[in-house]
Amino acid sequence: MEYREILRILQKSSSLQDNLLWQSLSVGKNIVKIHHFEIDFVSRGLQIFFDGTKSRIDPKLPLFVKLDYRSSIFKITDFQVLNNVVTSLLPTEIKALEMRSNPRHKFKEDQEKFVSLKPSLSTMGKDLGNEIQVKVFDVSPYGLGLLISEQNRSYMKNNRILWITKLQNLELQYPILAEVVYISNEVDHKYSKKTKELKVGLKLSGVLPPRIYQDFLKN
Repeated sequence: MEYREILRILQKSSSLQDNLLWQSLSVGKNIVKIHHFEIDFVSRGLQIFFDGTKSRIDPKLPLFVKLDYRSSIFKITDFQVLNNVVTSLLPTEIKALEMRSNPRHKFKEDQEKFVSLKPSLSTMGKDLGNEIQVKVFDVSPYGLGLLISEQNRSYMKNNRILWITKLQNLELQYPILAEVVYISNEVDHKYSKKTKELKVGLKLSGVLPPRIYQDFLKN
């Protein structure tokens, strides 16, 4: 997962109330409410504060962090506990619940489905953005899961807001604005034939036209 995306999830979570720590003990789970946490941007460190008068953390056991934002979860194994503070490095991966209110259709690995994206739309006939075509591995009326090459990593990082202009060769009469909600290195190898591909999630600001959406689902 991109460092910037990890920071975004942590920062979104910092203002929420139901952030938790937990450890698996022989007698069950030890669940500890997080009071607040602080990020050290220089050392890429994380300090998690809790009520040390009510709870204890075992430094010999793995520690899990559950954040209220998108039900995000990460694990830390190398950490220190002093009084009411857990100190560790920032996680390198966070498992976040993808914001899906609709079931997604997963394509088979041999299905070649593509979407065309632009960072901006033309005005008065002048093309303001470079269009790229990328592979789709799953879709819902409100979101897309994409596979992108390592060469397109910077394109996605620099253009967090994109316009969807085509599904396959089906051009959208009214392009739909989409937001990059995550970029991950964890790619199912049955979908990826290359060693350096990334998984990208797009959340749409509108809904894909029903006819075009159904045509896109067909083989």
